[in-house]
Amino acid sequence: MRRVLIDRNKNFYKANLHCHSTKSDGKMTVEEIKEHYKANGYSIVAFTDHEHLIDNSHLDDDDFLAMTSCEIAVKQYPDQSTLKNWEMKVCHLNLYAKDQHNIDTPCYNSVYDHFLNNEIRDLVVHSCGEYERKYTPEGMREIIDICSKKGFLVAYNHPRWSLENARDYLEYKGLWAVEVYNNECNVTGLYEYDINVYDDFLRDGERLACTATDDNHSVKSACGGWTVINCESLDYSCVIKAMEDHNLYASTGPVIHELYFEDNVATLTFEKGAYATMSTNGRRIIKRKNAKNADGENTVTFTFDPEKEKYVRFDVVDEYGKRANTCACFV
Repeated sequence: MRRVLIDRNKNFYKANLHCHSTKSDGKMTVEEIKEHYKANGYSIVAFTDHEHLIDNSHLDDDDFLAMTSCEIAVKQYPDQSTLKNWEMKVCHLNLYAKDQHNIDTPCYNSVYDHFLNNEIRDLVVHSCGEYERKYTPEGMREIIDICSKKGFLVAYNHPRWSLENARDYLEYKGLWAVEVYNNECNVTGLYEYDINVYDDFLRDGERLACTATDDNHSVKSACGGWTVINCESLDYSCVIKAMEDHNLYASTGPVIHELYFEDNVATLTFEKGAYATMSTNGRRIIKRKNAKNADGENTVTFTFDPEKEKYVRFDVVDEYGKRANTCACFV
């Protein structure tokens, strides 16, 4: 039986799933962001402004989709700033609304809304009132659970910037995805590409996706990392379904055309890739593979053992060291 994770017969939509506008601490308006990203080949932007959900669906057109989303923080010391206490741990989560018009912010806490001006603050909907966010394993699991039940996909952001390690983030159960690349952190000198965090979650039994994002607050950090969503149409529910099913890949350069599994063999087709590798849960030695077809595509196959491999995932690396990462397929 063939299982298809990336289908060349469906559409590919380039998405920035982490973005800040002037509605919080960004430098560009949502209209300017749309214009800039459309000019650079993007079809989807998730406006993840801090601590509030805004319906930006007025920006939608035949070639562009605005995702209703936000970024929330949970700090070790809620009354302190990460700009002043630079050793304080913090967890940032992106919430993607399954319903584009859902602007009821879950787990709202006014301590964290200092990014908002008065105009935006008056627009924030939080029907459940104040919620005490606790930076503890139990507190984080409760927040993720509440947000998921309220109709959001929950992604874990920039663990290096957050100063968190496996002892912290492996307690966070029920996440939809983990951010493996963050362009804002890289532009500002805080290196944030770490596929090992994704493997930590996978080896711990969590079945989540991986994303690459900009987290851009200005033009200088835009268009450096993206997530390609593979689905039938640029319809909000269709995009959300593809995200839930992990029909996507993260990239800083390489393009993937296809990934499917059949008879314990994975077939991966890509372009602009110097080579591809397969990773699993175990300490298996896997040679990198490169095969050039006449049409310029690279098609490689990997054999896996479902008796030994709990999951397989793939990395494509181009001649410049840019990477694309597929989501894991549990076998």
